[in-house]
Amino acid sequence: MIQRIQTLYLFLIVILGIITLFSPVAGLQNTEQGAIYEMSYRGLFEKTVSGDTMLANTWMLTALMALVPILSFITIFLFKKRLLQIRLIIFNMVLMAGFYGLMFIYLWQYGKVLEASLFMEIPAAFPLISIILSIMAIRAIGKDEALIKSLNRIR
Repeated sequence: MIQRIQTLYLFLIVILGIITLFSPVAGLQNTEQGAIYEMSYRGLFEKTVSGDTMLANTWMLTALMALVPILSFITIFLFKKRLLQIRLIIFNMVLMAGFYGLMFIYLWQYGKVLEASLFMEIPAAFPLISIILSIMAIRAIGKDEALIKSLNRIR
């Protein structure tokens, strides 16, 4: 289990997913009013000197990003069921792509309402890196499956 490279890929996905979940991923900036809005797992907040003011709840983004590390962690322990592992990784990739889609929809809608421009934080790139790691994990699992089939053919 741990000696396989796909386990390391999946573990990195878990770590990146947790970092993305608890970090601000994007924001909006209104240059005319000097207002800055930040999107994190708690929602969309206006950053002010006196404190943060909640503008919108983004619980769907939080749910999607919470599912990604949980599903990746579960997938690590399904090493004997390689085809199920591949299916779960593909589903996880769809969740990560859905995270991007939903995040941009939220930011586009609130950007129009607040007349603000979009900016991205570094943790916004982590789901994309996780998708790449998922593809690498699928390839490694496919190689393991091919190796097992070839060994069964020899017997």
